[in-house]
Amino acid sequence: MPPRAETGLDPEGTDAFGLTRLQIEERLRRVLTDRGLAHPCYAVAAPVVCGAEEVRLLVEVRAEGISQAGDPCFPGGRIEPGESPAEAAAREMEEELGIRVEPKDFLGQLPTVQTVLGSRSAVFVCTVSEEDEKSVRLNPSEVSELLHVPLSFFLERPDAASYPYGGHTIWGMTAGAIRHFCAAWRRAMEK
Repeated sequence: MPPRAETGLDPEGTDAFGLTRLQIEERLRRVLTDRGLAHPCYAVAAPVVCGAEEVRLLVEVRAEGISQAGDPCFPGGRIEPGESPAEAAAREMEEELGIRVEPKDFLGQLPTVQTVLGSRSAVFVCTVSEEDEKSVRLNPSEVSELLHVPLSFFLERPDAASYPYGGHTIWGMTAGAIRHFCAAWRRAMEK
């Protein structure tokens, strides 16, 4: 059997911990809870690809002409009136990446992340198939690029304040969400 990355799936569909994608999802569901602060203003989806070679996080780069242009972030945006945070995260993921996910399909919610100015984002985790990853349709008015970042990159520095990757710096609320995800991943992978 060919060697595999620490966080990737081998040809039989198990990762370095001997777990299948479904087992990974179940373990993450157990540790991801509704721990967010009250009344988040924004909602984001943290898409996780459990690939054959590695586990990756999909991080988009914001398009020119919109606020925070050039910043890497997870798909997301403002919660519309009458919309739940999970519904907003699902809507934004489809609008920005063309990947449809139903709110019921989120594995769970990471702790809410907040900026020093008080903006709060609810962060929902979902898995994305490699097929969906390959068929992403970036909305050019919102997204200029999609980064496919190996989870191992973040796990090597789980408490970093920022993450330089692919000519960009992942920082702020996105870096905070990634730190929460790394902690959840480590707990989920404990035997």
